[in-house]
Amino acid sequence: MELCKMAQEYRRNTALLELRKKQLLAAKRHAKQYEVKYRLMRRIRTLNEMINESRLAAFEMENYYEKEGAYVGRTAV
Repeated sequence: MELCKMAQEYRRNTALLELRKKQLLAAKRHAKQYEVKYRLMRRIRTLNEMINESRLAAFEMENYYEKEGAYVGRTAV
């Protein structure tokens, strides 16, 4: 699989994670109990970490073979 295709897949997965984060934020706003809000906030923090790692991995894959601004197409082994 080419690194650019892998990076695209990471970007798609990141979008799904961001959607889930928005859903959890909405649920947190509507939650009435402190314990529920606390658990949702912990899940959101975990999602934030996953989103950041996914973005970083996608960026690194997209730019792995760049040399002085020129992309050299390669495939992952």
